[in-house]
Amino acid sequence: MYVAKVKKVIIIETGWASKGEPPKGSVPSLVHTMKYFINNLAWSKKAYIRMFYFSSFDECWKVGPEGEVVAYWVLWDKNEKLKF
Repeated sequence: MYVAKVKKVIIIETGWASKGEPPKGSVPSLVHTMKYFINNLAWSKKAYIRMFYFSSFDECWKVGPEGEVVAYWVLWDKNEKLKF
């Protein structure tokens, strides 16, 4: 288990965009979203680090200065259907 002095490490916001323009070379796609989720879940389980996704569903209203990728950062689409 990872600790920061006496505190447990918990990852509270993570994800990979499933669509949108590539920010700094990180290409958004359904395949990359799935691989990122599976690899992070396996790593966090092995390292005894709690991890959860911050949001459940795509939120199209989030498109702003960061681009449209921030609206497509989760595992379910806006119609509550699992992306993969």
